[in-house]
Amino acid sequence: MQFAMALAFVLVAESAVLGSRSYPLHPDLFRFAVIFDICTVVPLSWWLLVVRRGQARPQSTARVAVMAVAACALVFGREVRLLAVPLEVALLWWAFRSRSAVARAVIAEVTMLWYALFTWRRKSPEGFTTYKRAGWIAIYFALGIVIAGEGIPLHFVLPRGWAIASLVLHVYTLLWLLGDLRAMQLRPITVSEKTLHLRIGLKWEAEIPLAEIESAELTQKAEGRKLAVLGSPNLVLRLRRPVDLHGLFGIRRTAQAVSLQVDEPEALVRAISGNT
Repeated sequence: MQFAMALAFVLVAESAVLGSRSYPLHPDLFRFAVIFDICTVVPLSWWLLVVRRGQARPQSTARVAVMAVAACALVFGREVRLLAVPLEVALLWWAFRSRSAVARAVIAEVTMLWYALFTWRRKSPEGFTTYKRAGWIAIYFALGIVIAGEGIPLHFVLPRGWAIASLVLHVYTLLWLLGDLRAMQLRPITVSEKTLHLRIGLKWEAEIPLAEIESAELTQKAEGRKLAVLGSPNLVLRLRRPVDLHGLFGIRRTAQAVSLQVDEPEALVRAISGNT
């Protein structure tokens, strides 16, 4: 939340600079100042407000820096875009080579777009979904209307560069929401002979050995970490020891109890009990 506020403050401040009366008098100087601010203040804020508090891995700062450079390239043109290319290539090479939290972040973002664009002929596999009772479809539909209602007028009132940036941002956000919803439909929770494959779309995932599940209780009282729960959960899993949970953008958490909002909680409890 604090990082989001810092990011909003930076964007508002830089927008004010670009819209000031002094900007046409010294465009190159102001452009350089804005690029410098975005490419340094945003990654630094991420490091101070997110990484140092243990909410993300230090390597994720590199990805935030690349995104800042890419945003400047989109608005200010080819020169900055050339700076972004080697950074992005280096980050992708290192991420996939290291299989670190950054690798998970890069893969998750690419996969989100893939789910949004190329999965419409795939049928939902058997498993236990987590989006119907929570009302994610209605929520994302409402968000889509809000995003479209905001983005279309902005495209006609903003200067050309900012209008293009706004269009890309709004389209990307719509695709992200669509991909997240498709992922929740196509990546349900499944139970194999010895393992609970916990999948909340691309939001959260974990591999939990069934032998490590101490109890699975149908309850609306949350315990431990709530995973993509809107309102009250309907199932709590208590574990014998903490397990690693992998979230979007390389986020990792540990928990010894997780609260879920499953569309068929009774069936999931039977599946867990039948394999333990």
